[in-house]
Amino acid sequence: MIVFLDSSTIIYGLEFNESNSDIILNLLIEKEIQAYINEKVIAEVKNYFRIRKGRNYAYLMEVFLRRNCVVIKNSELIKQMEILKGKIKRKDMEHIATVRLKNLQWLVAYDEDFEGFTEYITPKEFVKKMGLKIKPTEY
Repeated sequence: MIVFLDSSTIIYGLEFNESNSDIILNLLIEKEIQAYINEKVIAEVKNYFRIRKGRNYAYLMEVFLRRNCVVIKNSELIKQMEILKGKIKRKDMEHIATVRLKNLQWLVAYDEDFEGFTEYITPKEFVKKMGLKIKPTEY
């Protein structure tokens, strides 16, 4: 299965071992799913971990993402973002644009700003759809 992973899923998965997001990252590492992300996701994850764990750890997270995910450049998203203007907050526009550009079924995130988009699914709902045992957390 091919999905888009939002930075919330990645961060929760790395920070909380007993979470549905952690299950998703393990699926990614084990190559049971393929994930798309964009440059904004990398920037958000790097910034979060730079603040929490330092520059070296943030760099390692970037390497992990670039090795395990397909990264879409923001320059590829311009047309899709034009279509989405006014339909979603600017801060989340690249994510929906990536999903639509690559015709992905799921945008896996824990972010209420994506509610109303058919592609949006929480980590808990995604793990359930994969037929795996869910964790009690939503994320």
